[in-house]
Amino acid sequence: MATLKEQQKILQEIAEIESRIEKGTKIQQTTRERYNGLLKESAKITKNITDASKIELNINKDLKNIQKQISDGSKDIYKNLLKGNVQGALETLHKKSTLTQTEKLKKLQGGFAKQLNAQVQSGKIEHSDRLQLLKTQGDLSSGLLNEADIKSEILGLSDTANQNGTDYSKILEKTAQSHEEEVDAQEQSGIALSKNLTKLGIMGVVLGFIVKAVTGFSEKIDSVGKTFGYLTTAAPDFRNSLIDSGNEAIMIGKGLEDVLAVTSQLSSEFGITLKESKDIAGSVLDTATAVGISNDEATKLFGTFMQIGGLTSDQAENLIESTAQLAAQKGVAPAAVLQDMAASSEEIAGFTKDGGNNIAEAAVQARQMGLSLSTTAKIAEGLLDFESSIANEVEASVMIGKQLNFQKARELALSGDIAGATKNIVDQVGSEAEFNKLNIIQRQSLAKSIGVSVSEMAKLVKGSKELTLSGALAGKSFDDLVGQDALSGLTSIINSIKMIGASLMDELGKPIADMLKSFQKSVMTPEGMKNFKNDIIGFINGLSTFLNILILTADIMTLGLSRLFVKGGLGNLYLGSIDQVNDFKSSPGGITHMSGPAGAFSLNPRDSVLATTNPIPVNDFKSAPAGAMNPTTNTNVNVTMGAKISGRDIIFFQENGAEFGDAPGNGLM
Repeated sequence: MATLKEQQKILQEIAEIESRIEKGTKIQQTTRERYNGLLKESAKITKNITDASKIELNINKDLKNIQKQISDGSKDIYKNLLKGNVQGALETLHKKSTLTQTEKLKKLQGGFAKQLNAQVQSGKIEHSDRLQLLKTQGDLSSGLLNEADIKSEILGLSDTANQNGTDYSKILEKTAQSHEEEVDAQEQSGIALSKNLTKLGIMGVVLGFIVKAVTGFSEKIDSVGKTFGYLTTAAPDFRNSLIDSGNEAIMIGKGLEDVLAVTSQLSSEFGITLKESKDIAGSVLDTATAVGISNDEATKLFGTFMQIGGLTSDQAENLIESTAQLAAQKGVAPAAVLQDMAASSEEIAGFTKDGGNNIAEAAVQARQMGLSLSTTAKIAEGLLDFESSIANEVEASVMIGKQLNFQKARELALSGDIAGATKNIVDQVGSEAEFNKLNIIQRQSLAKSIGVSVSEMAKLVKGSKELTLSGALAGKSFDDLVGQDALSGLTSIINSIKMIGASLMDELGKPIADMLKSFQKSVMTPEGMKNFKNDIIGFINGLSTFLNILILTADIMTLGLSRLFVKGGLGNLYLGSIDQVNDFKSSPGGITHMSGPAGAFSLNPRDSVLATTNPIPVNDFKSAPAGAMNPTTNTNVNVTMGAKISGRDIIFFQENGAEFGDAPGNGLM
């Protein structure tokens, strides 16, 4: 390709040729061919620069992300432990051990990228060399290439790159080796993690499950409390029944929040008792799902029909579902009809009869004509304004030259038969063809006679053939609609599983939550809080010891593969390899913990430790307070000692017996 300097020459030459073209200078064919070739070369260089910059940017981005993960690792360990997620804590712990090696690899990549960029600027390599070397290093760091592939991958470097004195093979070999170290670290960590999870996984899962169950049920109690306040505690049966209804609602894709909203709305807006509202909340949600309307719309329909129409919840449900099916039979969107009804509580209150069938029929009929229930109800209301209605009727008769008589329509409107009243009027108005022959003033007068707009009047006459619904719901049998029928089979199965899971979690969380409530009532007194505060202080003081024991347990489980080091607390946990020794001697404080088949022990900081392959007959293990293992006391301990010279030191050692040490007066001197 080209070095930076050559790139600048290419750009300069392109600019010169373009300047000549702009000035109208005649360009020879060879010059034009040269110009086109330069443009292609420049485009290739630009692409190389862009691709290389993207790689470098991604390296820096990955490095920052890894460093953040390392930084957040300690916090995550604490969080998981406090949540009871032992598995999560262990996973984070082992992940941290491998991230350090990954960080090293990314730093190596980042340093090489900066070096290549600098070499491009100084003219030591070409842009294509930079891209090729970055790609090769990336493939080595991801494992797509190995060390044996390096030489073949860099054969295509330019002479400039080969002659600048940089040994790219060595740099790339370090990358390959660093990747191998990363893989080894991951394998070792994975082995150790597997062993840890084998021992602690079940316990962690169980503990996490319990915590989740308790917190989940407590959150549900809180949700009930936000809606119904003190009843959450005063009426536990009411609370638990709401929660159970919420679980059942999962079957149709709803939940506790939906149950609470419906229950509250039915009680507050329609005066239905809390108990009845709670009992029918499930039916409301199921109906809403089955017919395709919102929870709020279904609640308004149930509440309106029960409060104004005097229907039971079952009757209200049957009316809503029958209306939806009638609408579907007539080619009208069921949801649109029911939404009209939900928004027409005043109309329903004024005209309802026959258990609400007349309103349902009127709503379907209105939608057939492209109108709303409120429009047809407006016609009925206008007819009952006798004085103005009769005046408008006479005026329209004169204007259109046809005798109108809305007396029967008024009687039907007075009896609540909106659909019948509408049909009676339309029958008198005439056909759509007759209406279209009228002039604008005649049309306005006719529309005014029944209290609608001209456009609404046009829809009425056009849909006159649809006015056949009076009594459509009477004596007919419609199916009982189920909310699950509106869902796919897969969704229903998933929701069923979710419902079962939620119920099981509640069964576990309920008794524990009740126990915690009892605890709160007994402890959250002035005296109880004082004692609880002291207990908390003791717990905090012992937390460090607990964490150390947890870490030591993990160390025991991974013995032979890795070990945990603790420096300055849990925040500085990391994994390292075990040092293999034969004879070992530690000064006081050098070893703080020991573990083996006999158990795990936390040592006194003043204890010294001796490990030797020389036979030391010990049948039993003895422990005592600090300084108690003193052969000079009346413990009747027989000690056989030996000695050896090492440099200027004379080391005495215990050849048999049960105790040894190296502090004065404690056996070994």
